[in-house]
Amino acid sequence: MLRWLTIAALLAGGASAADARPFEKGPYLQNVSKTSITILWESSVSTPATLTLHTEPKRVFESTAEEIHEVVLDGLKPEQRYRYTVESDGVTRVGQFATAPVAGAPFSFVVYGDSRSNANAHARVIERIRQEVPDFLLGTGDIVNEGSSRADWDELFEIEGPLLREAAMFPSLGNHDRQGRGRTASNFRKFFSLPENSPDPERYYAFSYGSARFVILDSNTYSFALTDQTAWIEEQLQSARLDEDTEHIFVSMHHPPFSISLHGGQSELREAWTPLFEKYQVDAVFSGHDHVYSRAKKNGVNYFVSGGGGAPLYGRKAKSRDIDLEATKFFERTNHHLRVHVVGKHIEVVAVRADGTMIETLSWGELPKIALSSLRPKVESRLPQVGSGAPSGEMRAPSQAASAAAKQRGERGLGLLGILGACMTLGAGVVALWAWRQ
Repeated sequence: MLRWLTIAALLAGGASAADARPFEKGPYLQNVSKTSITILWESSVSTPATLTLHTEPKRVFESTAEEIHEVVLDGLKPEQRYRYTVESDGVTRVGQFATAPVAGAPFSFVVYGDSRSNANAHARVIERIRQEVPDFLLGTGDIVNEGSSRADWDELFEIEGPLLREAAMFPSLGNHDRQGRGRTASNFRKFFSLPENSPDPERYYAFSYGSARFVILDSNTYSFALTDQTAWIEEQLQSARLDEDTEHIFVSMHHPPFSISLHGGQSELREAWTPLFEKYQVDAVFSGHDHVYSRAKKNGVNYFVSGGGGAPLYGRKAKSRDIDLEATKFFERTNHHLRVHVVGKHIEVVAVRADGTMIETLSWGELPKIALSSLRPKVESRLPQVGSGAPSGEMRAPSQAASAAAKQRGERGLGLLGILGACMTLGAGVVALWAWRQ
């Protein structure tokens, strides 16, 4: 089934035919699940468009003339890669995506945030992330410098366009992403189509991917300890722990509970939310706000600050609180992203600089003993298509593509762990890591 939704026009005035651009933004991916995904794009003027999903048979939809289009594709198969095209006013955009896997299957995702302000640094981080071929993206907030600025949102989608065309982003709301005197999140909600499963839809939300539950929070000052969000958090965490298909819980929010950089850890968050993270054994909490990479651990919960997506880098705070100093285990001032691999009970987090070198690797949990013959079809089905053949609906890439990509990354000086991490990002690395551990 294919259904269409539209969002109200963003532009107050019209554009002349000469200025018309059929793809002002996108197409880009949102809200991926096992059986569905959302595709959005924006045109500078109202113009018809055709979206084609290259299945057998093809699924084609002729859109009405709108400026912003939101398409929900459902009825898809889990763990499959699809190719799609969007054509408008003689211009065609091509993309592909992978649906989420069933519980228990391995997957990987990338974490980054604070990409505002410095376009060149932001572009370097994004180009490195594109080489990871992540299943999806987790944003820690402050993706633009000013939420009310049209130019800032235009710049974001210009830099991240090729990445967002093939990997869905699940963002957290940062303080810079809000707008106006009321510090609303109107543009944030307008440009993103996120799960609407909380008392304040899209401001905070949750989703499942494979065997993991992701809880995305709004940590801005006006809502640190509001009863509605805190009570909802506990409901989500409790439900996840009672679900036999949920092995892991990850939390993402903009402000860090623990940090030794400029802003420091947020005491309100520590008091209101970290007891819940500990009670329900959250695996990892990802934050931004401080423009650094740092890792902390408190009462069994791992906390990562990933705010090196392009904003001006910070140093260490002149005098940090004892609780932040005691919790923090690693700190570096650098542009970076995190790649996270989940294989059964095993989690690996690799911090990667914008130049591709690794900062550090942290892993925990037992790696499952799996049969190589049963794993190969799964990882191959999720690899990007290689070559320029005719588009197909459920694409499978040859296994040598993964090994070639891993070899290329190894030649760039990532070392053994880097090669393994890159392999896992493409899917086939699960095999390499299993064999290495035996």
